[in-house]
Amino acid sequence: MPLIQVKNRNVQVDSSGFLVNTADWDRDVAVVLASNTMLGTLSEAHWRVILFVRDYYERYENAPMLRTITKRTRLGEKTLRTLFPSACRECMCKIAGLPQPTG
Repeated sequence: MPLIQVKNRNVQVDSSGFLVNTADWDRDVAVVLASNTMLGTLSEAHWRVILFVRDYYERYENAPMLRTITKRTRLGEKTLRTLFPSACRECMCKIAGLPQPTG
């Protein structure tokens, strides 16, 4: 499996760049995953979404739908698509260290 270098450790990702083990996630991992998806520097709004998505997953063992994210973060869909331009929900999940969403 592919590895990404995060500071002084290697973290396994699948062929799509999602973490193999969600427990490997931390903010440093998120920064590397974001740079790998060409997002650049993560803003306060990015972190608001990423932390919400992680919290939701920990509670419900499922990634939230885009509508849930917009309602709970109070960021409109247009804003979310600007923050995470390519495959919006999938990109959020990847950077939040979640498995690739289905459906």
